Amino acid sequence: MPEPAAQLSAPSPLAVEDLHFAFEPGRWVLQGISAALRPGMVSALIGPNAAGKTTLFRLMLGHLQPTRGRVSLEGRLLDRLSPVQRAARLSYVPQRGGTSFAFTVRQMVRMGRHALGPNPRAVEQALGDCDLADLTDRIYAHLSVGQQQRVLLARALAQAHGPHGRRGAAMLLDEPVSAMDPLHVHHTMNLLREQAARGLAVLIVLHDLNLAARYADDVWVLSQGRLVAAGPWSAALEPALLEEVYGVRFERLSPHDHDRPLFYVRPVDKLSGQRRRAQPIS
Repeated sequence: MPEPAAQLSAPSPLAVEDLHFAFEPGRWVLQGISAALRPGMVSALIGPNAAGKTTLFRLMLGHLQPTRGRVSLEGRLLDRLSPVQRAARLSYVPQRGGTSFAFTVRQMVRMGRHALGPNPRAVEQALGDCDLADLTDRIYAHLSVGQQQRVLLARALAQAHGPHGRRGAAMLLDEPVSAMDPLHVHHTMNLLREQAARGLAVLIVLHDLNLAARYADDVWVLSQGRLVAAGPWSAALEPALLEEVYGVRFERLSPHDHDRPLFYVRPVDKLSGQRRRAQPIS
């Protein structure tokens, strides 16, 4: 997909530089992570379980402090921004959003405006965009997990309408479609591409490599706490690299009616417990 010149020269909405993190001294969870989101682009973060994806998100949101390195939001150190300043520019969709209170769907989506002030139009638009118009008065906790994921996405979309008509800079989504049916999976991925086309930088954790291949502009590949690829999907999604990272064989297929590939996984008889260490990018 061609990239407008304005996008190529725009500063990164959210970037990490030489990021290291350990919960315990000497036991690194992340090491030497350097990467930047591009405005107007959808980036996919992929990698095996326990590669460090959620920890990286928590650092990029300011929920954890780096052991070493830095996180910057539009060129400013994240830890020097107030919670309201962060909320105005950075939104988040968690894997799960449990609540023990009987909030309705509309009330949950309105919470996205808590730090920014009311914006009924943004709330109603988000509800419609996420196919929730018929569920607005339902109790959130009574919904299916897939429906709850759509509510969490709507909450982040409402938040992305910043104050004074200014849109947010970036949105992070941690496995937001894992429980959705196929219709809503692809509706959501197209919706995120639409948000990116309006200038938002999107980073989404995915386990489905075919979704990453179909919808992402860039792909970050995380393996054992290190970033082993970060760049255009066509360069990052190489079967040889993916085999090293995941420990299974991949076959890259080319559908005749689409310009993006599909990946077929060659099943294994049993877990070997062995994975080759992919080399981090320098």
